[in-house]
Amino acid sequence: MIRVLRHYLPLRRALLVFSETLLLFVVLGAGMSAHLWGELDSAMFGRLAQEGLSRDDALWRCLLSALTLAAVAQIAIAFNELYDFRISMSRFDRASRFVGSTASAVVLSIVLVGLARAWHLGRVLDFPGLRFTQLVQTLVFTLVVGFGLLYLWRNAFHFVLRRWNFNERVLILGAGQAARSLATEMLAHTDSGYELVALLPEGDVPADGTERRGRRGEPASPAAQEPTGTNGNGLGHRHKNGLGKGPEALGYSGSHGFESPREAQSGGRLLLEPVPMEKTSAAALLTLDTSQSRPLAEPLFGLVQRLDIDMVVVALQDRRGNLPTDELLRCRLAGIAVKEREAVYEHITGKLAVEAMRPSYLIFNDGFARSPQSDIAKRILDVVCSLVGILLTWPLMLATAVAVRLDSAGPALYQQRRVGFDGREFTLHKFRSMRTDAEAATGAVWAQDNDPRITRCGRFIRKSRLDELPQLFNVLAGDMSLVGPRPERRVFVESLAQQIPYYSQRHIVKPGVTGWAQINYPYGNTVEDALQKLQYDLFYIKYQSLLFDLSILFNTVKTVVLRKGT
Repeated sequence: MIRVLRHYLPLRRALLVFSETLLLFVVLGAGMSAHLWGELDSAMFGRLAQEGLSRDDALWRCLLSALTLAAVAQIAIAFNELYDFRISMSRFDRASRFVGSTASAVVLSIVLVGLARAWHLGRVLDFPGLRFTQLVQTLVFTLVVGFGLLYLWRNAFHFVLRRWNFNERVLILGAGQAARSLATEMLAHTDSGYELVALLPEGDVPADGTERRGRRGEPASPAAQEPTGTNGNGLGHRHKNGLGKGPEALGYSGSHGFESPREAQSGGRLLLEPVPMEKTSAAALLTLDTSQSRPLAEPLFGLVQRLDIDMVVVALQDRRGNLPTDELLRCRLAGIAVKEREAVYEHITGKLAVEAMRPSYLIFNDGFARSPQSDIAKRILDVVCSLVGILLTWPLMLATAVAVRLDSAGPALYQQRRVGFDGREFTLHKFRSMRTDAEAATGAVWAQDNDPRITRCGRFIRKSRLDELPQLFNVLAGDMSLVGPRPERRVFVESLAQQIPYYSQRHIVKPGVTGWAQINYPYGNTVEDALQKLQYDLFYIKYQSLLFDLSILFNTVKTVVLRKGT
């Protein structure tokens, strides 16, 4: 995976996005500037002179505009989820969604070019020398050709992926609950950029060291009972000819070799033979039995090299005295990545692991960076987008208010106190979607599926997110941000804070109209749901950036338009 502005992106997805952007730019740049090639007729010279442009100036403007439209086309592709490899790998889905992406890109490009000409934004988006009708015809033809080539390239790209694997090959050190949950996520997220090769279980070792047994108490093999020369943590390693890497290369010496190759022990535990994941399903991990596994017959470093591992993930149940430090150091010095289970879990799932919600992990790991510049940029984005949103949607808000009033008795707007930044309360505004006496008998309760308190109009505006539009005024006032954790009522916050560690940490940023948890997790009304959303919220707070906010806004629009979730 590669890191882009504090966010991790699978290598194959990065290659696909870059290559398709380049292809679209080349096709659009060539097609939309072809009229400037060769000898220019008098009419073309006249149109360029009228705009005060030379041929070179016009050519550069065409190329910059082509780059802009290539980005617009990429947005149409992403909107149709063609960068989700689970969808893109299907030939039927790939073909049908490419048709939709082509139509979306053509319509959006024509609208943007028309608006640019109407508003005299030629420096931003224009193709000098072409009349508008010529421009539209050329643009449609060029985009159709470009998307046709993209479709052929996408087929070739997936063919290459099937022949040459660009995933990182992963060995998980451990086979307990934490290791298995990570393995399950890797098997489920096939587009994560990771290929799980094996789990490396650990087995118990008696304290006296006289006899080593498996998990069910069977004696280990005689070779495993032989005395051994080991390093400080009990795990030795062998120097492989021709490697020249690892601690030996730095001048370390002493008892680093295995007296017996089966003595792959780690403090109070043995490393056992790896469990291959090639034909193992996520469901099979629940019943995985490692009790009969034999001690590892070679050093961990040798196993990593033999399996061509790119990354070792440490997911031991208990690391104290059990971590094979020297062997992991050899791997690290040989250029093999060694990472904590929690960090890899974040990259795959987009949320913090429950196990990571402890002070040491939150304190000593990267993330949670804040700066005045980023706060100012976020506030500018909030103000600009909320103003634009209000200007564009005020007729829709007016129609929604009328519909709410006609559907049931009571005010159109609903006001409620919510907990915001730094635990301070503010008044949240939204369109009323329930009866006015919704909590008269029950008090404060979460909404349920098919809640009878929701009105007919309320059910529609909830599904379409129209009830959230008045919160744009909360954003403009500074009580909320466009993106952030959803604000809750004080009674729920106090209850959840007693049951879920670090729940109050979600208030170190402003609450949002939408958020990372909202686009990744459906509406929930239980403590378990609140815990899942907190994991997403803490991930957002940890990696918060302007690019991340724009990505969440884009996915929110996609979610609403495609009617995903409720």
